[in-house]
Amino acid sequence: MAVCKECSTELILEDNWTEARKKQAKYLCKGCWHSRDMYVDGVYIPKSHPLFKPGKYKSFSDAAFKSTYKLDTIKEGYVYIITNKAWPDWVKIGMAIDAKDRCNGYQTSSPHRDYVLEHSVYSNDRRKSEQQAHTKAAKLTEEFNGEWFKLTVQQAKEVLNNLDEYRLGTAEEANTDTPKDKLQERPIQADLWSYAEDRQTKRVP
Repeated sequence: MAVCKECSTELILEDNWTEARKKQAKYLCKGCWHSRDMYVDGVYIPKSHPLFKPGKYKSFSDAAFKSTYKLDTIKEGYVYIITNKAWPDWVKIGMAIDAKDRCNGYQTSSPHRDYVLEHSVYSNDRRKSEQQAHTKAAKLTEEFNGEWFKLTVQQAKEVLNNLDEYRLGTAEEANTDTPKDKLQERPIQADLWSYAEDRQTKRVP
């Protein structure tokens, strides 16, 4: 009689054990096998994710609190743009280990669930990239408050797409249809930065 090596339950083919696992001599019932996977809000999370921890969670924060590691020790993540129609013409530029999870977290503060994740880029150092994004965004507008900037979504996307790490190709692209080989071909953006720098120097102290 074959038993699960983790819970000692009897393994029965087509019930709690598969033919494939039997052939591979993997003595795990379906329950124990799936307990090795990670799901956040019902979505499967691959083992390559920096916050991977087997189990089922409502959010990545929930997973982190039940883990032995601290979020502050993870440098990788995303810099993102979030909007809400309640504040037209404003965008939020922030950073998180997982941008979609962060946006879902904001939805709890709105009865209309109307926050929108407009764009995000992966970074090997999310805090450093966020700081650079804030510096660039502040040069494009005189109106900003913390992580909120009075910019169009397109302007904010250009800010994220022109972060040093992202332009050098050391970070992966996320939530955009722009091919990587086009990232450095941005003459319009170069003019925009020149315009912003010029505005900065002309500001009255």
